[in-house]
Amino acid sequence: EEGARQWANALPVTSSSQVALQLRDVIARLNRVELTPELRFKLMETLRPALLVAATSLSRRFLRQPLVMPVEPRQMAAMADDLYHLAGTGYTIVAVHAIQRRDSIREVNAARLACESIHRALRFAGARLLQTFQLYRPVPLRGWLTLHQLYSLAEGQRLTQLQVEDRLSGSGTVTTAYLQALLLGCCKPNTLRQNDLAAAYRGLQEWGALLTMERDPQHKGLFMVDLDGDRPAMYSQLYQEPPGPRLRYIDTKPLVEHLQKLSSQPDPQEVVFDKDTVVNAPLIAHLIHALSKMSLRNFARQRTSKTVWIGTGLSTCHYLLADEKSFEEVLYGSDYRPDPSERIGGNPFLGRHSSSDPWQGTDAEDETPAGNASGGDNPLDHQVLLDRETLAVLQGEETPEEPSGPGRYPLHRVSMYDASPGGYCLEWTDAMTGNITTGEIVCVREDDSARWSLAAVRWVSQLENSRTLMGVELLSPGAAAYGASVQHSKQGEQANPMRALLLPEIKLVGQAPTLILPRTGFRERQKITLMKHSEEIFIQLLHQVAITSSFVQFEFRYVKQLGEILAEDRSRPRDTSFDSLWTNI
Repeated sequence: EEGARQWANALPVTSSSQVALQLRDVIARLNRVELTPELRFKLMETLRPALLVAATSLSRRFLRQPLVMPVEPRQMAAMADDLYHLAGTGYTIVAVHAIQRRDSIREVNAARLACESIHRALRFAGARLLQTFQLYRPVPLRGWLTLHQLYSLAEGQRLTQLQVEDRLSGSGTVTTAYLQALLLGCCKPNTLRQNDLAAAYRGLQEWGALLTMERDPQHKGLFMVDLDGDRPAMYSQLYQEPPGPRLRYIDTKPLVEHLQKLSSQPDPQEVVFDKDTVVNAPLIAHLIHALSKMSLRNFARQRTSKTVWIGTGLSTCHYLLADEKSFEEVLYGSDYRPDPSERIGGNPFLGRHSSSDPWQGTDAEDETPAGNASGGDNPLDHQVLLDRETLAVLQGEETPEEPSGPGRYPLHRVSMYDASPGGYCLEWTDAMTGNITTGEIVCVREDDSARWSLAAVRWVSQLENSRTLMGVELLSPGAAAYGASVQHSKQGEQANPMRALLLPEIKLVGQAPTLILPRTGFRERQKITLMKHSEEIFIQLLHQVAITSSFVQFEFRYVKQLGEILAEDRSRPRDTSFDSLWTNI
């Protein structure tokens, strides 16, 4: 144990890949050496802190990467996966030997050693599943079976409800550690972003005590799991075989009720675990929906070999739905050219001084330190960045045109895998630039169509043969591009306009008109001005229909202005019965 501690302290902590390589080699060798359960557990505990730090450092190099990852991040992900797998195997060996050789264990309690080892192994198995979901890959062969077997081992020894203290990975019982990993697979992980998956996994650790597992089929929960199968938990209603002794039913109602209490507060608060792990209101709503009712597809898929054009992001969708006009052209017309004073770029000398500056106009403005005077020994060592239009104005040249089309708003031609009336399944390749993730808003157009449709990316899946599939749900067959500005009633001013897309009403499916806006800056009950060249529409945001990490969708109502009300009053016939009252006053 002391030798292992000295070896771990000598690891090159500044190189996470080197640390991971050495740990992988050492743990793989330890798993093949005959050791007593007590010594093996001590060695694994000595190496575990360095292993967790190395795995966390590796994750920063393969998370938040493009959808089709380059070679180096893929290698880092494979290395982290190996670390989790080997560490879980090491603790599993300790647990099995502690149960088989309990009479030979003298230094510690054999049941406690087995329980702690199973808990550690479940934590590593859960971390491996989380990483798999974050990379949108299928769970490896026997991945679910390993999880089920660890729980079965503890259940057979009646260790599932014993509290285990773990300051590194989180305390809890074997049951809570098992359900934390198992329920993550029930939360539709391929529809969540990587940060949301990490937050949901951390939240399930916190709320694991609210979940229960039952053997009795009379107490059916929403989900059930077969401990002898290599499958995730599934909906109980879809299991058609006779109930067997190895089936367990998971009751999620207490957890759903707790989440509903969090979301029903007048001002819902985010659940913050750390700066990078936050369970926000949209994620809570997603968890409630996923864990409270069975969700099935509404439309059948049909295989197809067509291709579609796709543009990603709100800016690109706004440009395409505005007939390829820039945001400024939508607001001010096709002939709009900004004044040079408004195009200050990165030039601090073209900025307007604030009248609130207490030093403005003082004698100190005209004094220049000798060391910084023009022609001095120490000239200013910095670079002023100018945008292209401002630079052209200063140099007396013609104003260059802004890049548009493929340059500023790139389009991709994507092959369809299958299609349904509700959307498409598209195949994304490594030749396509950009980092598209779940919740992103996109525009799609088939080759034989001239109209762009608005859609959202709902799920992503990385297949074993290096193919990446992406599920796209159609939101509207078309939309109108506007600028949206929040009305400040107290100041009587409007905020700077931001991109907005007005989705028309679809009477056939009972869909009211809605508005898609950027994620930040807008909330229910706000009054908004929709602006387009020579057009203004006054609305009030009502119910929030949907929210993702990139956009928010609202229902709204039109608000009449004073001039419209007065115009309506003058156009009505006079009410003579009411007017006659004035003669009696």
